[in-house]
Amino acid sequence: MTSVPLPRSAPTRTAPSRIALLTQLPSLVDQCSALADGIGIALSVAAPTTGGWQDAALVLLGEDVAEPPRGITAPTVLIAVDGATSAARTSTDAYAAAARLGADQVAILPAAAEWLVQRMIAAVEPPVAPATTAGIVPGCGGAGATVLAAALALEAQRAGLPTVLVDADPLGGGVDLVLGAEAAPGLRWPALAASKGSLRPSMLVESLPRVEGLALLSWDRTDAHDPPPHVLDSVLSAAQQAFDFVVVDLPRHATGPAVRACHHVQIVIPARVRAAVGAARVAGRLRSAHHTVGAVVRQDDRAGLPAQQVAEAVGLPLTASLRTDRGLSARVDRGESLPARRSSLASTASSLIDLWFPDR
Repeated sequence: MTSVPLPRSAPTRTAPSRIALLTQLPSLVDQCSALADGIGIALSVAAPTTGGWQDAALVLLGEDVAEPPRGITAPTVLIAVDGATSAARTSTDAYAAAARLGADQVAILPAAAEWLVQRMIAAVEPPVAPATTAGIVPGCGGAGATVLAAALALEAQRAGLPTVLVDADPLGGGVDLVLGAEAAPGLRWPALAASKGSLRPSMLVESLPRVEGLALLSWDRTDAHDPPPHVLDSVLSAAQQAFDFVVVDLPRHATGPAVRACHHVQIVIPARVRAAVGAARVAGRLRSAHHTVGAVVRQDDRAGLPAQQVAEAVGLPLTASLRTDRGLSARVDRGESLPARRSSLASTASSLIDLWFPDR
């Protein structure tokens, strides 16, 4: 993406939150109710002749509905169940019924279950423009990418941007440790990784752990595996709908949708020769998935390469340089949060926020 979305206030959900199902078929009631319950959406079931669709965000019409219900202003979906007849015949019958009833769309269960879930979510939580999303990637082991990602998210939240920090590296130790939030109550990745990926944006707002108002999605201390791609995609999509700024702590091997979901991708590189060589390989992989990859070069008190030279060696534009803050590692080990203001880390994070949100 080439444009930078402006900060948004939290989406105002003015649409009704109820979905109506008009049918007398038990099989349709059972299947649709199970789908709605799985995402926490209220489903009102009524006979086709008794009304019950007033103030609904979406109306589901069972295949047993004979006449077009009057007075429906919400979008409608014809719902059919693929039975003993062939799929082709069922599809033909369903689309014919949809044309007769004036339905906007057709869903044949169980094949269209996931599509119907997403349609329900969109009805009760209308989508908005995706929030600005930054992916932070280590150029090598110990680069400090997780610390920068945490500082960036924390400074954005402190600056008034509703922000979520997503730890997408299951082998990184857990970003909650960096923020001293290991014991904070809330949802962790394992609870989502086992799901089918259906997620309402409001669920993230309500259920994630918080640190100084910052929402974060991290790992627990159980064995961690990369979340299935469709689950990660669903989580990032929901996060982009629920917050104004999304910071993703990405692993070095990140590719594909997780990288493409980001507006900005930054590789954190220590100002050392070996780190630059390793980061060049990481940059090559990332450039195949994203066209705007930049470098944040971390320097310490020991002699090292100039930041600009490191960026040029890796083949990336220099976005920012960062000096290692004394005592930072000890703070993290003690379970304390990151230093606020007056630190190189906070200053670099603030400069990135100013760069990506120039009009805030």
